[in-house]
Amino acid sequence: METMNIQSVAEKNIVSVVLADIQGSNYNPRKNFDVASLAELAESIRQQGVLQPIGVRPIAENRFEIIFGERRYRASLMAGLEEIPAIVLNVSDETAEEMAENLQRKDVTPIEEANAYQRLIESGRHDIQSLAMQFGKNETYIRTRLKFVSLIPEIAELLEKDEITISVASEICRYGEDIQREVF
Repeated sequence: METMNIQSVAEKNIVSVVLADIQGSNYNPRKNFDVASLAELAESIRQQGVLQPIGVRPIAENRFEIIFGERRYRASLMAGLEEIPAIVLNVSDETAEEMAENLQRKDVTPIEEANAYQRLIESGRHDIQSLAMQFGKNETYIRTRLKFVSLIPEIAELLEKDEITISVASEICRYGEDIQREVF
């Protein structure tokens, strides 16, 4: 498997990459970034620099796509940096997606997590059991998160903003769109 040698490859491929040559990835499960948290990280980067390189992969000559570390990338832009330390990894789309779907990270919302699990299952490379093993969760946890994909957008947004709890959202998931709209 490609990811087996990533640690040794990473140690050899840390370079400084121009921020303007980097673009985000559609694989990142996090779609919303807390501005206050990014501002704190930007201030830390101004004081201490970027302590851990981001992961990128080449997509064209002098163009890179983020695999992991988008918060550090965005905070570095806010901090006014020109370059960022990066690990350049030559990986396939599938491996990039699996690396980006690291759902152990900070601030991944239940809806982002649900969508990431759903994408991995739809890719055909995973089922609920393999997701549970890969992410160190039990199957019930994965199944519950996957149910959030069926929430209507208005209720999903309430969950995203912590205006309803996971247990309330889990209960609402049991009902079809019509009843969800009534509840909303």
